[in-house]
Amino acid sequence: DGTIAQLRAAASAASRVASRRRGAGASVFGGVASSRLVGERHFFAMSSHAVWSGNGHTILYAPFTYKSIVGPEHFWNPDKVHAFFAQHWSSSIYLALGYVVIINVMQRVMENRKPLSMKSVLLVWNGMLAVFSMMGTWRFGLEFYNMLTTRPFTDSVCFSVDPTGPASFWACMFAFSKIAELGDTLFLVLRKRPVIFLHWYHHAVVLVYCWHSAVELTAAGRWFIWMNYFVHSIMYTYYAIVSTGIRLPKRLSMTVTALQTTQMLIGVVISVYVLYLKLNGAVCQQSFDNLAICFAIYASFLILFSKFFNTAYLVKREKITTRKSTEKAE
Repeated sequence: DGTIAQLRAAASAASRVASRRRGAGASVFGGVASSRLVGERHFFAMSSHAVWSGNGHTILYAPFTYKSIVGPEHFWNPDKVHAFFAQHWSSSIYLALGYVVIINVMQRVMENRKPLSMKSVLLVWNGMLAVFSMMGTWRFGLEFYNMLTTRPFTDSVCFSVDPTGPASFWACMFAFSKIAELGDTLFLVLRKRPVIFLHWYHHAVVLVYCWHSAVELTAAGRWFIWMNYFVHSIMYTYYAIVSTGIRLPKRLSMTVTALQTTQMLIGVVISVYVLYLKLNGAVCQQSFDNLAICFAIYASFLILFSKFFNTAYLVKREKITTRKSTEKAE
């Protein structure tokens, strides 16, 4: 009887410890998941993290509690959305292929038609995407800022956002927004503007990668998502203003392109660092499959954006300077 009593006491103590750990920041996901706090230490500086398990997936994340819930975050159902991406992420491949086909068909349809004037539509469209991106920059940025100021840098690329919190909501909305952004190309076609390879390639591959990343809620995605929200806040605001007929300095469009290129460079550097960490035994919330896709896409982006920047701005400026010099000589 004494032995049984001791076992019961030990079990009760273990239960209380587990309960305290869950109360320290771990969360339950949709009632079908479990989580726990784990301390991870090695020669790379890292802090403790929580582990979420549910729907056949395990996510390592850094607990963070928002002071308030705003707007659409009130309707956030993490269980359903996470399950959706887990079951249907491959649908993004078909969406991307369909997008390429539709754009090519639409270009042929518009060949013998006059371009459409869409100033009002473009103002509303770009304005909505600008506001959405600003909201994402702010709300997702709260978690991002907290991560950078309270934890080691390595945590920001190895431990994801809380799968049930507002940051996760904005991460998933970011993935969904890549479908909406396909509309950018449609407007170019309807206005009979040139659609370069970089444009449609960028939209297609980003859509697929974002949906693949949403399944495992990649930790390094914290950097990509916030940077993209920030750059798009500026980019779509610029497009909205230009759509009204207002001419802005060329330097602004150059700045947007430079920011996009810088974003790609940072993305490549972070991906290399995550690979280095994983190869040296660190536990990071990003699979090797996702890393491989990331490397391929960001490397291609870096080349394409650099080439575009050089052709669109540097070469043109050099030609203009040469022409002016020739005119003066004459």
